[in-house]
Amino acid sequence: MPRRALQSCAYPGCPELVVKGYCDKHGIQTRKVNDHHQEWQRFYNTKRWKRRRKRQLAKEPWCAECLRANIYTPATDVDHVDPHRGDPELFFKGPVQSLCKSCHSKKTADEVNGRGDEKSTE
Repeated sequence: MPRRALQSCAYPGCPELVVKGYCDKHGIQTRKVNDHHQEWQRFYNTKRWKRRRKRQLAKEPWCAECLRANIYTPATDVDHVDPHRGDPELFFKGPVQSLCKSCHSKKTADEVNGRGDEKSTE
């Protein structure tokens, strides 16, 4: 019976050919992101986090990353400066910063892909 034609991996820019979805390399990364989200999602639904998020955005309404480039972008997300990796103590009491959606997504992707430990020396 004929098989369907191979297609590119669903990960942006990956040239690997697969029957469907992601190649072996990017399938693992995708699972990492999804596991991260599902495992710790309960923290984000607590009143404690929602209050902290609201206070943070009121205190720092501009994206911290964009401000470093003298660009004023309204912050929409509250980011943990140090990845909490499921640690409730760090999640609720660790340092946070206000970021726009774009900067927060980039920072999170860098952390998931192992590039999050690179600190700026500016």
